[in-house]
Amino acid sequence: MTSPFDGPNAGDAGRVPATARQRLLCELVADVLRVSDVRLDDGFVALGGDSIIAMQLVSRARKAGLRITVGDVLVHRDMKALAQAATPVGQEPAPVADSGVGPVVTTPIVQWFRERGGGVDTYHQLAVLRTPAGLTEARLTAMAQALLDHHDALRLRLSVRGGSGDWALETLPVGAVDAAPAVRRVDVARRPEGEWAALVRQESDAARDRLRPREGTVLQAVWCDAGPRRRGLLALVVHHLAVDSLSWRVLADDLATAWRAVEQNAPIALEPVPTSFRRWSEVLGEQARERAGATELPGWLDRLRPGAARFGDRARVPGRDLESRDRSFTASLPAEVTEELLTTVPALFHADVNDVLLTGLALALDDWHRRRGTEGDGTALLHLEGHGREGALGDLDLSRTVGWFTSMFPVRLDLGELDRAEVDAAGPAVGAAVKRVKEQVRGIPDKGVRYGLLRYLNPDTGPLLEQAARPEFVFNYLGRFAVPDDTDWSVVPEYGTGLDGTGPGMPMAHSVEANVATVDGADGPVLRATWSWADSVVSEADTRELAATWFRMLRLLVTHAREPGAGGLTPSDLTLSSLSQHELEEIESDLRAV
Repeated sequence: MTSPFDGPNAGDAGRVPATARQRLLCELVADVLRVSDVRLDDGFVALGGDSIIAMQLVSRARKAGLRITVGDVLVHRDMKALAQAATPVGQEPAPVADSGVGPVVTTPIVQWFRERGGGVDTYHQLAVLRTPAGLTEARLTAMAQALLDHHDALRLRLSVRGGSGDWALETLPVGAVDAAPAVRRVDVARRPEGEWAALVRQESDAARDRLRPREGTVLQAVWCDAGPRRRGLLALVVHHLAVDSLSWRVLADDLATAWRAVEQNAPIALEPVPTSFRRWSEVLGEQARERAGATELPGWLDRLRPGAARFGDRARVPGRDLESRDRSFTASLPAEVTEELLTTVPALFHADVNDVLLTGLALALDDWHRRRGTEGDGTALLHLEGHGREGALGDLDLSRTVGWFTSMFPVRLDLGELDRAEVDAAGPAVGAAVKRVKEQVRGIPDKGVRYGLLRYLNPDTGPLLEQAARPEFVFNYLGRFAVPDDTDWSVVPEYGTGLDGTGPGMPMAHSVEANVATVDGADGPVLRATWSWADSVVSEADTRELAATWFRMLRLLVTHAREPGAGGLTPSDLTLSSLSQHELEEIESDLRAV
């Protein structure tokens, strides 16, 4: 049967999309990446895409009638190959019945949260969205009810079992959570807009304190109403058990969809959720019992061996340092640097954005520890956070699923013997560092998704990993956030995007934390990094120096990428990767000489 996507367009062959399917995917990629004129030989990653934006693309393609996977988007090098991999939605197998209501397996990241200790109720994320003129409290309540009824995780309830302190999760039935008590209206019509930020912070803190996960209250909404003819703000506060940075993209899109229906006095109909969070948790539980996953244990224990660079002169004492806004700051890398960092550099090295950012971090940590005499065996041990929605654990579409999917796993970065003068000159040592880090990250099986299963859900491997060395630095790249031109239901970036909020009394889990995101503005993409530190281990001055050194190293990466001959393949890029990096570079050099 012929698909409507297979018919030719009037476009020319070659670089110009020649079928409706190709044209649709090129238009969707241009939209999610905020670029123009995407051609058939353009690559998603080379244009600045990452796995997080790939999920947005998957969701939008499904809505338009095409099925692609995140793996398709990231693996295929150009739009022509991606279009060949796409299939019409109507031709895919009928989905298996999936009820999101009922008991939820306590996932690895939730087990990590339980071990962390401190206050449970206030651990949340906040997003502030621009609201349209004409919104009313009744309309907003109806929209919030639609979100609560549609996304099971927003009806999550936590139970703590007796003296053992074990946690149990369940999702309540549709309709069990009433939106009306969760919506608060604040009149700002007579307040200058300059005062809104402080008010939003005050009201969102109060909303945070109203969260009660043990009662099934995980969402609070505060609407700053500027009057019937003016646009206002909506502060959404959601307990972290029910949301992550990717979930915000889904919720913002659904609010925009709900608003269009409300404006037309039509029923609110949100896009289906192909896979429930409950089903995903069951898959994790099933995979944790698979013996095949235990074969990864030696690799994880090797990464967690002692001897890596240490922070400070004394070890962090768990519970001593508490999370505080006073011990954090945000720094930004300008658009002219960020643009090349997200596109040119990864494309030259056939790498992911994360590989590039981690290379800069490895170089910065090497320099920072060397100056302090804390370099240990010359390697850096850190926790890397991922979005956790990896396809390696099951062929499930999670692009529309709201919940806390975050994965956290250790990575050990080893730059080997560095020519530091060559690094400072943005010479070949910088490129060698990218290739080395890229291979070390690629050496982690399936982006680390099974580490959490072995650490928290497998009783045989968990104790061994618990006793191993613990990373004192955590790095989290939240992905790229497009900020439209101040449109309704868009996230207001100055309030943060998908960053954790803990409330008072929450102990820090690491000595240094870096949460990073790319925010697309009118002048281009800007890399924003929020740094936090444990005061008993690291000072503010030292943390700021590390942040500045990281940005300096990222600039060196961009400078190096402008040099002739920069970039190249690494063994993991080849189907048969028996060649060493040195042998591969010799072949590339011979080819360039021809």
